[in-house]
Amino acid sequence: MSRAAGSIFRNEARRALLADLAAGRVVSDLAFDRLYPERIRKLSNRYWTPVHVARHAAGLFAKHGARRVLDIGAGMGKFCVVGAITTELEFSGVEQRETLVAAGREVLKAYAIPRVTLIHGMLDDVDFDAYDGFYLFNPFEESTFSPSQWVDRTVPLSEERATEDVARVEAAFARARRGTCIVTFHGFGGAIPKGFVYLPEETRGVPFLRLWVKD
Repeated sequence: MSRAAGSIFRNEARRALLADLAAGRVVSDLAFDRLYPERIRKLSNRYWTPVHVARHAAGLFAKHGARRVLDIGAGMGKFCVVGAITTELEFSGVEQRETLVAAGREVLKAYAIPRVTLIHGMLDDVDFDAYDGFYLFNPFEESTFSPSQWVDRTVPLSEERATEDVARVEAAFARARRGTCIVTFHGFGGAIPKGFVYLPEETRGVPFLRLWVKD
C-alpha cells in the first residue's frame, strides 16, 4: 500500500470510528486516541478522559440543561470531541500548552467536529460567566508530580500556582448562576461551594465521576 493510500485508509477508519461514537456504539480509547499524534497518545492513560467516561459526563450536562460546557485543562480536547459528537451541546476547552491545542485543532478541522472551541490560555483568559457547565479531570494535579512525570516542561508548574488556580475556580463556581452543572473526574483539588447539590445516583457505576447542580 502506498503512503497516500495508507493515509486515505486511516482517515476513512477514523471517520468510521467517529460515526460509531455518534451512533452510540462502543469505541475503545486505543482506537479513539489514534486521532492524535503518537506523542499525545502515550499520555492518554494518565491525562485524558476515557471515552466511556466522557460520553457519560456529556450526557449528564445535557440531561440537566447545560448548553455551553467548559473543560478546564482540556489537553488536546478529547472530552470536548466526545461530548460534541454524542450531544448537541457547545464545548470549549482551555489549555495552557500550545502544542496540545494545535494538535486538537487539527483534529477538529480534519474531521469537521462541530461546536468545539479550543482556547490556548490560562484561567485568566476564561469568561466563566459564559458557561453553565464545567468539566474538570483533576487539572491541577500535575503540579504535584515530579518533573519527570509532567506532560512536558513548556509551562511553569508549582504547587503554589496550583493552589492559586484551585482558588480561582472555587471563586468562579461560587458566583455561578442557578442551574450550573459541575462534573469532576478524580476531583479537582478544591471544594464545591455551598449552593450546589451533589447527585451521586447519577454517576453510579462510573468510578470517580461526580456531579453537582446549583440549586
